[in-house]
Amino acid sequence: MIQPLTLVSFSYKHGAPPENAELVIDCRAMRNPWTVPKFRDLTGLNIMVQTFVGQDPKFKELLGLATERCRFGGTIAFGCLGGKHRSVAMAELCHARLKDMGYESKVIHRVLK
Repeated sequence: MIQPLTLVSFSYKHGAPPENAELVIDCRAMRNPWTVPKFRDLTGLNIMVQTFVGQDPKFKELLGLATERCRFGGTIAFGCLGGKHRSVAMAELCHARLKDMGYESKVIHRVLK
């Protein structure tokens, strides 16, 4: 039986990746929405930020890594510098993709509590 999937967004600036993560995806190489003034006060929960992240050239590659790992269950962690934009958007977009694929997952945002 496959372990339940947990997707965790976190900030490298505010702590290490979750110790129990089977896969850590570093989102810092993606374009940072924080540098765009209209996105600065938003988070990766916002559809405009998710669209921005989804248009990044690295998006498909990173999402592919996560969805490939989902077959084994466990925890997948997404990290970025501040933990509010890229990592949150990636966790949310991955959650949506996994749902479309028929997997159940839960999302935890360590910074957005």
